[in-house]
Amino acid sequence: MNIVMLGHSAAGKTSYLSLMYAAMCDGVEGLTLGTADPAAHRSLVNGAGAILRGSYPRASDRRQAYEFVLRHQGADVFPFRWTDHRGGALTELRSASAQARQLHEDLVAAQGIVLFVDALHLATDPEAPEAVRRLIVRVHQAVDAREETLTPLVIALTKTDLVDLGAPGGEERFVGPFLPLIEAVAGTRHIQGAFIPLVCGPEPENVVLPVLWTLRFGILGRAMELSASIERLVASAQYADARDTVWDRIGSWWTDQPSWASMRDRARAEAAGELARLQPLVAPADRLAELLEDVLAF
Repeated sequence: MNIVMLGHSAAGKTSYLSLMYAAMCDGVEGLTLGTADPAAHRSLVNGAGAILRGSYPRASDRRQAYEFVLRHQGADVFPFRWTDHRGGALTELRSASAQARQLHEDLVAAQGIVLFVDALHLATDPEAPEAVRRLIVRVHQAVDAREETLTPLVIALTKTDLVDLGAPGGEERFVGPFLPLIEAVAGTRHIQGAFIPLVCGPEPENVVLPVLWTLRFGILGRAMELSASIERLVASAQYADARDTVWDRIGSWWTDQPSWASMRDRARAEAAGELARLQPLVAPADRLAELLEDVLAF
């Protein structure tokens, strides 16, 4: 699964990634995160430690991709890639910047999108809603043509400890800019959206929710693919079994062609293999559904 994280500079993406990874390394209800890259592990864990002490990292100046794996009860169950784009790529023309072109390509191919927006920026800068609108246009263009692919989308509102979300006019200020995207997503069957307020500082809040949301629907999408494959293979096995006869086996042996019996056995073996890949996804999918019950979905 490919997950793309994007947002304007200083929206908190780099801080989020470190805090999320460290929190998931500690584990949530038997779910943990890992990486085979020791350098990435050290960098993210050390970054989280610095943030918890009040020292924030510099904004990312280039695209970075991390290879992670979700584990359930210590067993690897779902590998995924998390790509972090520098904020400046959002304001550059695709024709003028290699990183801007890469961002567009990553968004088109993304199987999960996490959109970061600075709540303090929305509260204090009159031009912030227009910047959010341009960001939303990028995302909408990337997912507009999708009709079948199950795609999780998270709007992550950062720095919510620095604003009063419940103040008069707060809903219009902090949710209003996203309404066109929320309404468009709500009208689809394949895009599953969530609105999640975050604090990515010394007292972090909700940092595991965006990654868990994207992984839940990534796992569900994979489970749906496997289930459909199993159904097709079982139907093929039944079709072949109904045509299996002694004469077909003899004739197939004589002409050196696959017999209906061999095609039945191959389809059954492939179905068993798909089932073996499906079964480890069931328990973590159920656990994720329980953990995300209270997330504001659209």
